[in-house]
Amino acid sequence: MIEPAVLSGLAAVSRVSRALVAPSELPVLAAAALREMREALALDRAVLYLPDADGLPVLRRLVGDEAAPELSFDDEAWRLATGAPIVLREPAGWLVANPFDPPATDWVILPLVEGVVIASSPAPIALDPLSSTVLSLLCSQLSAGITTARLRRELQAAAIERERRTLAAEVHDGLAQYLAVAQRELALPEPDRARLTEAVASAHRLVRERLRTLADDTPTSLRAALESAARRARTPVHLSGTGDAGAEAITLAARVVSEALANADAHARAQRAEIVYTADDDALELTVRDDGCGFDPAHVLGVGDGHLGLTVMRERARGYGGECTVTSTPGTGTEVQLWLPL
Repeated sequence: MIEPAVLSGLAAVSRVSRALVAPSELPVLAAAALREMREALALDRAVLYLPDADGLPVLRRLVGDEAAPELSFDDEAWRLATGAPIVLREPAGWLVANPFDPPATDWVILPLVEGVVIASSPAPIALDPLSSTVLSLLCSQLSAGITTARLRRELQAAAIERERRTLAAEVHDGLAQYLAVAQRELALPEPDRARLTEAVASAHRLVRERLRTLADDTPTSLRAALESAARRARTPVHLSGTGDAGAEAITLAARVVSEALANADAHARAQRAEIVYTADDDALELTVRDDGCGFDPAHVLGVGDGHLGLTVMRERARGYGGECTVTSTPGTGTEVQLWLPL
């Protein structure tokens, strides 16, 4: 028969495991782990300290109250503190200053991969084998949570940077070019009224389309997303294909199609475009063709040359683990091919 204390410890570990897979920020994850430590081991206070921007052995408090905002270890004390759990009796100033307010009589330092947890107890602390095992598991989980939260922040920052570049591409390759045409016409002694009107109307249409794209919810199917992108194009579009994909792949495919059709509208003077796709359990393959004037990809696929949108399409596909290629020659139209693993 399993002892109640064992069941309690396993339940605490299980609850922290569930918290770690939730899309929560590090302070929320850490608070859940510290709460389980306190309840499973009858601790009254638990505080998480992590390295500050200058690195070890100076640590700053992330989660927990009634404790000093900063801990400072010398090199020898830091090696001792991060080797194994250490139970201390007040004041224990030989290792590190007692961080609690009021000072703890019985407290423990629990090392993590980065940083430490410092906890106190109203009674003498005795780390029996079961308590030590539970603490070790909870500290390992908290270390994993710290790493996961950091990776999540890095991924979020990368996503923001990708969207920033996407917005720059849309402004540079669309709105800026239309406004440049309007500006040139206005600078002439006798501007071409039709050309000026078309440039302003195109700029207005592009802004409205982008705002509508941002406001729309993700379509429920791949075909619906591609049909929505096709409807926003001025060039007549024929769509054919089979299969479906997940929400992220659908969003990426729709954005690539929107960019390809926007280029066909703005630059290619195309009379007709075609979208062909297939999606199965392994991959999504999609092709966008137009019968426009074409171009030399070697001269326009760089970041600083006025066609940022083409570069963004490739970067989006690679970020998903796929590939996007653009094939064209002057006078023969353009073909954009997208491949995404599913």
